[in-house]
Amino acid sequence: MSSPRFGFTEVSVSPGQAVSDGVLAEKAGFDSVWIPDHFTDVNGDKLEPWTCLSAIGALTKRVELGPAVTDTQRTHPTRTAHAVACLDGIAPGRALLGIGAGEAMNVTPFGLPWGEPAERAARLEEAVRVIKLLWSSTREEQVDFSGEYYSMKNAFLSLHPFRKPHPPVYVGAMGARTTLEIVGKEGDGWFAWLNTRDQFRKRWKIIEEAARGAGRDPKKIDSASHCMVALPRDAEEKKAAMLGAKATLLMEKKTLESMGYTDHLKFLQYQNFTISNEYVKKIFKAASDIPDEHVHKVMAIGGVDDIRALIEQMVKTGVKHLIVADHLAPKSTKRTLEAFRKLIREYR
Repeated sequence: MSSPRFGFTEVSVSPGQAVSDGVLAEKAGFDSVWIPDHFTDVNGDKLEPWTCLSAIGALTKRVELGPAVTDTQRTHPTRTAHAVACLDGIAPGRALLGIGAGEAMNVTPFGLPWGEPAERAARLEEAVRVIKLLWSSTREEQVDFSGEYYSMKNAFLSLHPFRKPHPPVYVGAMGARTTLEIVGKEGDGWFAWLNTRDQFRKRWKIIEEAARGAGRDPKKIDSASHCMVALPRDAEEKKAAMLGAKATLLMEKKTLESMGYTDHLKFLQYQNFTISNEYVKKIFKAASDIPDEHVHKVMAIGGVDDIRALIEQMVKTGVKHLIVADHLAPKSTKRTLEAFRKLIREYR
């Protein structure tokens, strides 16, 4: 078995705790730290990623840093390119860019346009190209771009990334063929969310085909995925972790449906709904009906041996970079980091 890389991410914490936990993650042996980029979410995401990542970067020396993931709906690609270049200077050569097509919950409540899937995918592909062009630009070698959504004429950034040729770009793609193909054509990595073994392999095949079609070597594309875990200490914590895991499955209903579960699938796919107290209550009420066995197929809620089995399953499936997310965070973060400090050593 090849040695995987390990990343760490968490939500629903204060900015201060996010920074201190990022420092602890480096000490535990993690290779990367990722901060979600949401105004809001079901579980209360609240962090502004670039601020937190920069603070973590100033206090660490080794761990790579990126958003999980930012989007093209709220921020012009020039602003994203500039932010990553700045982060890559604060933490020299350690910036990563996770970028995707966005979620309605972070767009429509704020009066921003939410396009059709094809439009969002096309905008994402253009944005990645614009960002890479800007990273290569100089005052002497300015760049032009003419697309459907973005255009540039004699553009350049005065601030350039430290890493050459540029920071790795991880394209967030849940399962749509169009976004998976963007990974193959433009991405340095795929940032996946929640897949069964069969789903991951089928989706990776799409990425491979797109990469070869673009004259790229798919072996050079990193495959990163959330590795969802919890280490409950008692029955009450286990119940809470399982409910959170089931709600996640219900929001990624294509994965749940692939397991043969067809109840409650009237809910919208994660990226398409907006947040309301009533809707969130309905999600968790319906999630409580999902059998535990479905959770155990794609997550580890239990002990260290369960996490070890999930890691081995994911690596055998083809995941090279496991992004650990704790369903009991933030109260369980320190014990989860300690458990992974020991687990990571097993793979070094």
